[in-house]
Amino acid sequence: MKTANNGFRPICTFKKHRTYTKGLATLLTIVILNLVISCNYYNVRDVTTSPETIADQIKDFNASQNYAIIHSGENIWNLDKLVLNEDDKTISGVAQHLNEEHISKKPRAKKKVHRYKKLKQQPFNELHFNINKDITPGFGTQITIPFSDILSLSINDKNSGRSILNAVAGTIGIIAVVSIIAAAVKGSCPFIYVNNGEEFIFTGELYPGIITANQERDDYLSLPNLTSNNDEYNIKITNELKEIQHTDLVELIVVEHPENVTILMDKNGLLHSFSSIIPPNKVMVDHLKNDITPSLKKDNVSYLFNSEMKYPTSLRNLELEFDKPAQSKQAKLFVTVKNSMWLDYVFGKFNAQFGTYYDKFQKDQQFISKEKSTKWMNEQNIPISVYIKTTMGWELVDKINTVGPMATRDIVVPIDINNITSDKLEIKLETGFMFWEVDYVGIDYTENLVVKSQTFKPFMALDQHNIDVTSLLANTDQKYFVQPNIGDEVTVTFKVSEPSGQLKQSFYLKNRGYYNYIRNYTGKPNFNKLKLFKEAGAFTDFSKYEYEALMDYDNQLDMATINN
Repeated sequence: MKTANNGFRPICTFKKHRTYTKGLATLLTIVILNLVISCNYYNVRDVTTSPETIADQIKDFNASQNYAIIHSGENIWNLDKLVLNEDDKTISGVAQHLNEEHISKKPRAKKKVHRYKKLKQQPFNELHFNINKDITPGFGTQITIPFSDILSLSINDKNSGRSILNAVAGTIGIIAVVSIIAAAVKGSCPFIYVNNGEEFIFTGELYPGIITANQERDDYLSLPNLTSNNDEYNIKITNELKEIQHTDLVELIVVEHPENVTILMDKNGLLHSFSSIIPPNKVMVDHLKNDITPSLKKDNVSYLFNSEMKYPTSLRNLELEFDKPAQSKQAKLFVTVKNSMWLDYVFGKFNAQFGTYYDKFQKDQQFISKEKSTKWMNEQNIPISVYIKTTMGWELVDKINTVGPMATRDIVVPIDINNITSDKLEIKLETGFMFWEVDYVGIDYTENLVVKSQTFKPFMALDQHNIDVTSLLANTDQKYFVQPNIGDEVTVTFKVSEPSGQLKQSFYLKNRGYYNYIRNYTGKPNFNKLKLFKEAGAFTDFSKYEYEALMDYDNQLDMATINN
């Protein structure tokens, strides 16, 4: 049977070469932010045409007041004020230089995915004419082109994030490596692997964002791929990052339920059933109507809270409208989310401001009250705030705690809609600039089923030295199982009987603990700058500032490339 030890563990490999890793991480962070965040993408598609249909196709295009681009040998130019003459079978217009927003930086190839910056380029209102004559036009003069000279027509189709990954295979490796390197250089939480009957596979992170003992809380992680081996279920908890991990408790919660029902556990450990999830019928991103497609399925095509619109605040939001049955009093919001790698990156940039003072700062934080720590995180908009719209305006329902950047989580937020009299339910998700990724959203108004659940303590827990540490993980008693080194791990076994009847089992890992970063920052602490982070929203503003600075650097690289 394969384990997490067998085979390549890339994070540990990068850890051994940290000098090179840091430089590579910075470089690839710029690359990936451009590929995934700052730009959108399109494919070139030929328009199927014939001598009989070309006139109608051009007429439809011209009626939309779109932008005609002529490709004539080495020359590319705009045919402005396009006129279609069906009798003569010609198109004519005024030859003009291309406007800046229609200039492609690279050759427009059909078998490639092309990126564009949505605030600077407008590729989707273009119709491209490829003609068989090499015309060098006098700009500002009238040009006539016969249908017989038109070799082909093409347009630009929007490419979703999933299409990009499928189309540009080379990018997949870069994205994976960037995620791994960013984790290796910065920090995360204990990684958990579950045995799926054949091998241990990565599933998520334990007690995410809990970086001091005073912040501890119960966390509930779904284990969808956990599989029995003779009534035994095995998980592995590993330290693969530069941090010291303190795990106080792990328990397996087993829920039996009908096959066609999904069970989620909320942050308070309460169970909710989903049997009729409804998608939104309208999505607004920062008050502008947006495509609902990313919300419809779990496909890693996500809302990123990265709108570049100019606002007096760096908060970003996602508003969703759902149909609401007339008699419904309760709703259950279903969201699939994860924290962004950007949040991890920018939090590291914040910590670096402490310089050589960081170790003392982190020790002092161990004695700050949980209430004060939570207050700071909320004021910096690190959680997702969930609101519903009432007759009195937006009303806060709950906050979604951090879940880590390495894997998505399905989250349930129960909502009391007893006072919503409209036939629509409006929900707003709000957070700091680029702190989260939202992959899927739905709502369910059905009543929760009564289901059977059982909690199992570890049957056995053996660390990497085969030492039995079961007693350290069995109770919430602050007798921690400590993993201080990269490569530390523990395999935990639970004994569970098969489900009764035709029921399905779902698994949750109740976990509790905290971790401390190990950092060797250099330089003097920037106390004047650090004082600014006491103000509400300062960290959110810092995130947007760092993003804009990184994008400005990238734009300079683009310009240098063009000039060269």
